Amino acid sequence: MVISKVEFCNYGVYKGLNHIDFAPTVDKNVFVISGENGFGKTTFLTGLVWCLYGKLMADVDEKYKREIYEAGGYKKYAAKRLNRTISNKTSYYVSLTLSDVYIPSVPCENIKITRRFDLVKNNDRLEILIDGQENELTKSVGLEIFIHDFILPKEIAKFFFFDAEKIVSLAEMKSIEDKKNLGKAYSEVLGIKKYVDLKNNLQDLRLRLKRNSASLREQQKFVDLKERLDKLQSRMEFNLEQVEMLLEEKETKKRQSEQFQEKLIREGNSLSVEELIDLKKLRERLTEERKTIRNQLKDLLELAPFAIAGAKLKETHQQANREALSKSGRINPDILTDKARRIVDRFKKLGFDDADLSINDREELIQGLQKAIVDEFAGDKEDFKVLLDFSEAEYREFNAIWDNLTLSYNTAFKNLITEDRNNRLAFNKVIRKISNAESKENDLLVKEIRREKNMVDKRILEIDEKMATIHQDIGSKQRELTVISRQVSELAKKIELEESDRKKDELAKRQMENLERFLVRLKNDKKSTLEQRIKDGLNRLMHKTDFVNQVEVEIQDEIIDINLYDKSKEIISKESLSKGEQQLYATSILKALVDESNIKFPIFIDSPLQKFDKKHSNNIIKDFYPNVSEQVVLFPLLEKELNKEEYASLLPNINATFLIKNIGYSHSEFLKIKPSKLFDTYHEHVYTY
Repeated sequence: MVISKVEFCNYGVYKGLNHIDFAPTVDKNVFVISGENGFGKTTFLTGLVWCLYGKLMADVDEKYKREIYEAGGYKKYAAKRLNRTISNKTSYYVSLTLSDVYIPSVPCENIKITRRFDLVKNNDRLEILIDGQENELTKSVGLEIFIHDFILPKEIAKFFFFDAEKIVSLAEMKSIEDKKNLGKAYSEVLGIKKYVDLKNNLQDLRLRLKRNSASLREQQKFVDLKERLDKLQSRMEFNLEQVEMLLEEKETKKRQSEQFQEKLIREGNSLSVEELIDLKKLRERLTEERKTIRNQLKDLLELAPFAIAGAKLKETHQQANREALSKSGRINPDILTDKARRIVDRFKKLGFDDADLSINDREELIQGLQKAIVDEFAGDKEDFKVLLDFSEAEYREFNAIWDNLTLSYNTAFKNLITEDRNNRLAFNKVIRKISNAESKENDLLVKEIRREKNMVDKRILEIDEKMATIHQDIGSKQRELTVISRQVSELAKKIELEESDRKKDELAKRQMENLERFLVRLKNDKKSTLEQRIKDGLNRLMHKTDFVNQVEVEIQDEIIDINLYDKSKEIISKESLSKGEQQLYATSILKALVDESNIKFPIFIDSPLQKFDKKHSNNIIKDFYPNVSEQVVLFPLLEKELNKEEYASLLPNINATFLIKNIGYSHSEFLKIKPSKLFDTYHEHVYTY
């Protein structure tokens, strides 16, 4: 399959009718379409994807999904594709003519696919002609499904329309979603989905056989259950359509809300209602904090007189300590004399009376001992005047005040002063913001913008609530579907088949089992083939000999992951690869998948040699572009993404070359150039917007 003609009519920068005719490829399969930035290379690629898939182009690449979202939905995105200089036209279209197309059981020389967007009806219309005529096949299967089944499934379209610089995302594949998307593409490449569908059809056939062989009562129950299933499925489909419509409306409303917010910012009021409410709550909290700080300061100020009279307070502290020490050291003289006498009596019992002393000496010694004991414990004889006479409780309270003033008072006082200052600054800042916002709220323009924004935000909330309700209904219907499906299965087991239908059922069962075994073998065989293709592609394209010793493809359910190993059986980190090597790795994956698909569709490549060094560029030119497809269309920026030397290496495989010529604002057209004269013509022409 090759593309023989592409037509653009008022699409993007292509004003009026513009077309390119591709000559038969024969032994030269490479076409070059070049132009300056902004002249229409990316528009060309986007137009091809839009022509084939319409609103489903969002499923082809994240880039298209993001552009549709930013435009506010598919219809607004499509409406903006009309050439900017056109004011009186109500539609535009893109058309592809395919040759050498094989459709089973349908004679076919060419297929023309045209998608037209009507700006009055605000929708697009797809037309497919086989050899210039409408065909019953396209009508019976549906036009969009015909493209998916017979031309190119959207799940693998990204491998045929791509920016060579951006396909490094294939090499990264960090998220589960990325790996699932690659897994889906892999399943499409292998044709696994068709076999799974066949297996499901056989399962349905077995159920029909059981239903037809049932008793009247069982048949009626089957019919009733089938009707319930059909109604539930219709309801589910309706709900899903509603969700899709609501999502599209929500995206539009979110964009409008963002635009209103930008207007509010331009008018000097960037606060939302919620932010203003939060500021008022902050004002209340700061007010409460200030009250607390002031109360704590009040408590500290009560001690300020003591702190001011520091010297006097110190003398008082010393006096209080001396009085307390004096009190603790004094003992009642009568009690002390009595105790001294008892000590002397005990001294005598130790044999003092037997000492060789006269009576007078003994008496004088005893009196001297008694007097020494009394003097020792009688306290300070210094003349001491009691001034304070604190009680024990008063003394403890005075010491607590002294400790507070000398240890923590100064630090606590400074901290509270700092907290009070910070609170006051924050409070004044909030008051200014609230005042500014409230003053702006009285502006008529701001009021109108705010009113419209609130209406849009309210609608977004309504959409979220409605979607939540629909999702609940979907969940409920899904559970009901599961229950009814189980009842159908249980009923089928009880139904006795007639002999002829029993044989059909047994045959269908055997075929289902064969399909299961076949799918397992197919996945394993294709997995090995894919691993070898990626490895061969990498080692052929890279200038490092045997850089990759082994490629391992891991497939689990819908998820696919790819690991690279060096000669030491160590995993090669994809993050450690240079951008050029990552691009080569992604290119190897791409070529392996294209080869596995056996889908003969042209490949379109933007920025073909970006990020590659000279050696890698030569490998790509010699080994990749001439062999990746029967028709390869490159969109290089000459001198930057494809220099004259690289072009010379590619020239033996080039069929035709075109320059995109810009002849005014949003007006480009195609100029066919002899391949050998491309660079000369490029340098001769002067392009202006």
